[in-house]
Amino acid sequence: MFFSIIFLIINLINSLDQCFTSSLYPPAEPPFNPPGNGVIMFSASLIHRSSPESPFYDPNYTREKHIQEGVRTSVARSRYFSQLNTLTKDYVAAPVSGWNLLMKYTMGTPAFNSYGIFDTGSSFTWVQCRPCVHCYKQGNYPIFNPQNSSTYRQIQCKDQEYCSMAPGHSCGSSTTEDPDFPFCVYHASYMDRSSRGVVSTETLTLSAENTSRTLSNMVFGCGHDNHDKSHSPGIVGVGNNTASLIRQLTVSHFSHYVFANGTHIRGVAHFGPGAFTSDVGMTTPLLPNDYGLYYLNLTGISVDGTEVNLPDGIFEKSIDKNGTEVGFIIDSGASYTMLRAEAFDILVSVIMDFMSEQTPESTEHFELCYRDISDAPEVVFHFNGLDYMLCDANLWIRHSGLYCLAMIRLKEREGKVSLLGFHQQRNVHIGYDLENNLLSLIYSGACPDDAADFLQG
Repeated sequence: MFFSIIFLIINLINSLDQCFTSSLYPPAEPPFNPPGNGVIMFSASLIHRSSPESPFYDPNYTREKHIQEGVRTSVARSRYFSQLNTLTKDYVAAPVSGWNLLMKYTMGTPAFNSYGIFDTGSSFTWVQCRPCVHCYKQGNYPIFNPQNSSTYRQIQCKDQEYCSMAPGHSCGSSTTEDPDFPFCVYHASYMDRSSRGVVSTETLTLSAENTSRTLSNMVFGCGHDNHDKSHSPGIVGVGNNTASLIRQLTVSHFSHYVFANGTHIRGVAHFGPGAFTSDVGMTTPLLPNDYGLYYLNLTGISVDGTEVNLPDGIFEKSIDKNGTEVGFIIDSGASYTMLRAEAFDILVSVIMDFMSEQTPESTEHFELCYRDISDAPEVVFHFNGLDYMLCDANLWIRHSGLYCLAMIRLKEREGKVSLLGFHQQRNVHIGYDLENNLLSLIYSGACPDDAADFLQG
């Protein structure tokens, strides 16, 4: 019944609710040039939803709620990635928070402005669509109405090449609600939110920094039954599987960079050879996996030049005897870095030894905090071929009047996949070379001398 109603409405109604015009303007990109020597083919604007420049900014959503949601989502994503080998339902996707990075794009003919959560932990893109069985309010932006676009197409069940790209896809007689529904249906479930609709194709355009790229026949999900508290229009999946925006753009190099100063968080994504640098000491291998995730080989951590004595292989990619995934992923969707408890506790202990003249404190969300970090030690993550120093602004966060280590302990019952979260990626050019399976991490400039400028909120 659900999709038969949608089918009737789509085919009988030529025009539905008129879209209202947003009075908000897209955020400006920071002046930043990626470090690669090649050509930047095109770019796209990024902004954090919590930034005041965001069209979805909610002044009533407090910083405390933002941090609480970020911690909750970070833990949930670690748990999800740890369970991928044992999941039996292919429609279960990585949990997302509405307080992540958003990518701006246009879709349809004529062009329709929209945003989606920029997610390296998933590879499928979907957007809310009219007519709605259930849709949520998405800020001041109207919901996409495919009836207003001359380039919109629904994927029929017989086109299995496209249909199979979608999570939880079903077709024809396998759609129990309406066995005669002729189009491919997807179902994506994210912790406490979900989207269901029709697998479709549409024209999508990315533009920023005086560049533009139009992708015809972009395969995406047109969501007619959506439940989400984030109020973001949808998801932009930039993982490394077939359905990913990156793979459909047929580019092998891309990057993202986000400038963060206090609550003002905005940036840009670049596409093309110039988005990546292959300089020695600046890259580390991306490890192969079946999920399109960006696994890295974190070999160790040092504090002020002293190697932390971590358990052997604690971040090594593997599957344990219970079928649980083990490893380390760079992830745009987790707000904070997650470290397995065995590593987290040792790191905290070593930092406390270096700062023994101060009394450590804690808050509801963070376990190691100080009133002054002027004498805080330098922390470096050692990847295979790449040493990544965490600037104070990325290592610490201002919370409850304290400076707190912006990392979360990953308890064994929560999973064994550690994550490099968004807080530790700010003000860093993150490049992906999918042709040679490499990742680069390069600060846009020197680490800030005064972390307090970046830690206020």
